[in-house]
Amino acid sequence: MKTARNARALRQRNAAVRKPGKRAVAARKAPISVVPTLGRRSSPEERRAQIIAVAEQLFRTQAYCELNVSDVAKAAGITQGLVYHYFASKEALFVAAFELRARELLQFCLTDLRLPLPQQAELGVRGYLDFVEAHDVAYLNLFRGPAATEVEFQRVCEQTRAAIVEHFMAALQLQKRSLPAARLSMRGYLGYAESVILDWLEHRQVSRPTLERMLHAIIIAALQVGLGSEPSLQLRARDLTALFDAYRTHFALP
Repeated sequence: MKTARNARALRQRNAAVRKPGKRAVAARKAPISVVPTLGRRSSPEERRAQIIAVAEQLFRTQAYCELNVSDVAKAAGITQGLVYHYFASKEALFVAAFELRARELLQFCLTDLRLPLPQQAELGVRGYLDFVEAHDVAYLNLFRGPAATEVEFQRVCEQTRAAIVEHFMAALQLQKRSLPAARLSMRGYLGYAESVILDWLEHRQVSRPTLERMLHAIIIAALQVGLGSEPSLQLRARDLTALFDAYRTHFALP
């Protein structure tokens, strides 16, 4: 199947030379083969957390369509019955694992709001790509194959996107305003970002610095269109011009 071939191709490309950020390097140093052991005296909460940890390790190294509850049970050294005691289905188990990684992704890409907008964008894009490179198969799992259509996976994706959009609004000190056009425009940026990042992971036609520059250019375009489409927003033209000029200057954009 196409999903399986894509996942295998990504695993082969993991051996290629890359230049990820420091956090991506640290994430890759984690020993994937080490599986948490489920001790007999573990509390129910500990057992559940350990099963999720095993599922997450499998999710980041294998295509979702290739995984089964039996794989998780085997890797954890327990019975399938014990897995089903905590999770009603394969989807429920892997969604729980995905929710943990989604929270981690936000930690990577939501930056200090006290920084100027250009620095926030720079660190946010870098953190997002660091995370994606360290979890490339898991990222592919979310947007290619069965997981892309499952309701609970999409719920977590939507919550994550919403958190990123709201962080952009907070960076502009506009988080308390309605501004539907501005939010819609930033959702458009995220759709673009997800699409090009998926293609980049699979084909690597451009360097990572080029990809980052492309994303920075779309961010400022989305902000300009979104904020410019808000009739209720009382921002002076010169304030917007100063904001956009500072952003373009920081990234040397035309």
